[in-house]
Amino acid sequence: MKRLDLGIALALTAWLLAEVWAEHLHPTWLAAPLLTVAGLSLAWRRSRPIVVAVIIVTIMIVLAAAGMTLHSAVSPVVALGLASWSVGAYESRRRAAVGLGIILVGLWISMGVDAARGTDHYVSTDYPWIGAILLSPGLCGIAFGARTRSLRAAETRSKELELERREAIAAERARIARELHDVIAHSVSVMTVQAGAAEEMLKHDPARAVAPVQAVQETGRQALVEMKRLVGVLKDVGEDDDRAPQPRLADLQQLASKLRDAGQQVDLRVEGEPREMPLGVELSAYRVVQEALTNTLKHAGGAPATVTIHYGEHELSIEVRDEGRAVRESNGGHGLAGMRERIGIFGGTFQAGPHDEGGFAVHAVLPLERTA
Repeated sequence: MKRLDLGIALALTAWLLAEVWAEHLHPTWLAAPLLTVAGLSLAWRRSRPIVVAVIIVTIMIVLAAAGMTLHSAVSPVVALGLASWSVGAYESRRRAAVGLGIILVGLWISMGVDAARGTDHYVSTDYPWIGAILLSPGLCGIAFGARTRSLRAAETRSKELELERREAIAAERARIARELHDVIAHSVSVMTVQAGAAEEMLKHDPARAVAPVQAVQETGRQALVEMKRLVGVLKDVGEDDDRAPQPRLADLQQLASKLRDAGQQVDLRVEGEPREMPLGVELSAYRVVQEALTNTLKHAGGAPATVTIHYGEHELSIEVRDEGRAVRESNGGHGLAGMRERIGIFGGTFQAGPHDEGGFAVHAVLPLERTA
């Protein structure tokens, strides 16, 4: 649109200057530069339509006062008509009414100055007639602008509804994930109790141990069915199947490389002796680092970040610290809440907030004894 407006402004400016010489509009030394300004101002007719209208009518009044008649020139009328359309189309109705009023009053003033100097002659009906001609584009522009704003409002509302729908889906999936955790935790608890009972019965009355063992089998079968059903709901359409391996701490180098390719400086440090640990712990640690670095990329403009993984005797410590200056709430946001909940499931601790030395830091500790 900017190129189109600039092209129209340049073409109309050339037309205005051509008519200065073709129609012998005097004084030429004043008409040529002022009409050039009037023509070029139309390049901003969408962003500043009222300003453009004021510029053009002011120039017409000044030229009329200098003794130049616009009666025989067509291009100034076209320029003012285009300004009238732009005021109607790109301003609110109230501002459009003000802008069209400025055009009408300015036009009548220039005609009055013309008549007072004897440069041109008008009859009483010329004022409303010429005024109506130049207001017509503006009125059409108001109708066009109303339709355009209506379409934009509908498009905006459609996007809002889509966003609300996605948020509702995300909330429902979070609820299902919690249900999945509860179902599995309950089932495993029942199985543990039944298995313990069966163990005791095997010592004193092996025949009675059959029932608890069968209960363990049935509970396990029901838990698997329920888990498959809930995971099926959580799984996105088009998502890779479950044959893809879950990421582990060893995959952090690949994650850091991808972020470096995206323009973020990531320094990955490993302290202590890496060792085998439960998949759930490694997966959770990986997700915390992934989410923290994603937040750095989004909220800190990709500021340099340092990731420190510390293997302790009884715990795994993760710290992700960036040097960004963007203000972030330490207790808000779905990402931080998700990390806190994930670490909490393993009985760990999670902290996030501005660092004393500047930037933002995420720190999580996962106990290893509880998950071994």
